[in-house]
Amino acid sequence: KKVHFPTIINMMFCLAPAAKTALSRAPRRFSATAVRSLANAATDPWQFRGDEPTMTKVVCTIGPSTDTPGPIQELLSNGMNVARLNFSHAGADYTYPESCLKLVREAHGRHAQLAAGATMNIPNNLRAILVDTKGPEIRTGPLQGNVDVAEFAIGCVVEVTTEDVSNDPAPESPEGPHRLNVDYQSIATTLKVGSQVLLDDGLIALEVTHVENNSVTCVALNGGPIKKNKGVNLPGAELDLPALTEKDKRDLKWAVTVGADFVAASFIRTAGNVRSVKAFLDRCVADMPLVEEGVPRLRPLVISKIESQEGVMHFDEILKESDGIMVARGDLGVEIPFRKVFAAQKMMVEKCNAQGKPVIVATQMLDSMQRNPRPTRAEVTDVGSAVLDGADAVMLSGETAAGKYPIESLKAMRMILKEADEIIDKGASFNRVNTNESLVDLRNIYEDQCLHAVAKSSVKSARDLGAQLIIVITVSGKVARFVASHRPTVPVLAFCTDAQVARRLQLSRGILPVLLQSKLNPLDRETRMGTLRAEAMRTAVELGLARAGDRVITVDRTLGRPQDMHHHSYNMKMSTLKS
Repeated sequence: KKVHFPTIINMMFCLAPAAKTALSRAPRRFSATAVRSLANAATDPWQFRGDEPTMTKVVCTIGPSTDTPGPIQELLSNGMNVARLNFSHAGADYTYPESCLKLVREAHGRHAQLAAGATMNIPNNLRAILVDTKGPEIRTGPLQGNVDVAEFAIGCVVEVTTEDVSNDPAPESPEGPHRLNVDYQSIATTLKVGSQVLLDDGLIALEVTHVENNSVTCVALNGGPIKKNKGVNLPGAELDLPALTEKDKRDLKWAVTVGADFVAASFIRTAGNVRSVKAFLDRCVADMPLVEEGVPRLRPLVISKIESQEGVMHFDEILKESDGIMVARGDLGVEIPFRKVFAAQKMMVEKCNAQGKPVIVATQMLDSMQRNPRPTRAEVTDVGSAVLDGADAVMLSGETAAGKYPIESLKAMRMILKEADEIIDKGASFNRVNTNESLVDLRNIYEDQCLHAVAKSSVKSARDLGAQLIIVITVSGKVARFVASHRPTVPVLAFCTDAQVARRLQLSRGILPVLLQSKLNPLDRETRMGTLRAEAMRTAVELGLARAGDRVITVDRTLGRPQDMHHHSYNMKMSTLKS
């Protein structure tokens, strides 16, 4: 991706005194946002409309800081696209996640603006729900003497074992002797002399010196406290763990039951892991009733979380099987040398872009805002760089789940995204030659290749003509995903006939899903697509996303009538809205 930084530098430093004149001549309302923010920088640092769409999407984790109606509504009003429900510490009682999901569904989004003039029932919003599974993890068990905390000294010897050590006497000093229980039965066959065992996010490092039947003897490379139920990482090791634990299966069944849109599958290491998750979800869907008459329940899309060296090594095969990727930098930074995390992130983002699949960059993006009302300069650079590299979405974790400034974190994130999107817009080139083979259905390869050509042409035409909006009419979401795969620089308004389909587009770059307010079926050969296009344009104007004089590009698929010489056609039309 080419980014023309001289253009941006000229825009930043040559703005005054012609800022107002330049702004009034801006060819696109959305792409002028960065100019406005620079011109107003001396007035209000938080001056930013929450309803202005960003091309890059935001995933917000719901937690104690945001699990009531007021904060949830503020998250929606300030641009949250996907609500993440974290099941890492959740039990078998689903009362809490159910209440959070209900609050998200009931909050008012853009669709609430359409209710007054609607001719059919429409939901309050189309924000998506992402269920993040705990995954197969290794954790420490009860400590010697059943104490709460044990202290390790540098150089002390630690026996890491699968045996219960809670009845052993607690060591009298940090020097030991130490025995540490872990819940991984294959530890002795997985590790070898020289391997490392990292405890509590890598805060304590042990090196293996001897391997026995059900334990390994280690020396502590650094000291510190350790508690029970802390994470254990075995960097570089191929783990003998299932793709899904029994807890994961319960959580996934719940996700299907309540209609979650995405599932973030934790600790994905191979393509087989992804297939196992998808197969289990398919079985859950098969056991569920229809959403309503004639509307089947859709399987949640599987977002594979890459957080181990094994996952990085098998990334190509994992990407092929996945619906999307999350770069989970927390555990990844423990499993691989921290100096390699940024390179792994860039590699994964680039490959996801090439395959046209959404990629989320996650973990510690604005971490300091859990405690402070403003982000650090390094965090701002981290978020902006992720977007310039090609991230489709960025994620807030503790910032919105448990931080002191959850809404400020989201506002800050979206301000950074608008600036980064502006740079991409100004420097956009159209040298993409790939055909995003992973999106092509081999059973309909000719049809999908035609769709790619039309999708690519629509994005290029929007750039060449200075269009304000691309409008897509889609039943399955496929047309919208193909358009998004070519990295559009103007918003894409995707009109869907099913709310499930619409929500599943929330991770695709630039896509703004909307329910089509018409009883006409786009799959009916007698339906006139011109009528649906007109309704789509009326809705775009009603939402304030288009106005008289704007250039709009529409993309859709039309079935041929019996008298026609074709079965179907993909259409791209360029229109100027009249008053």
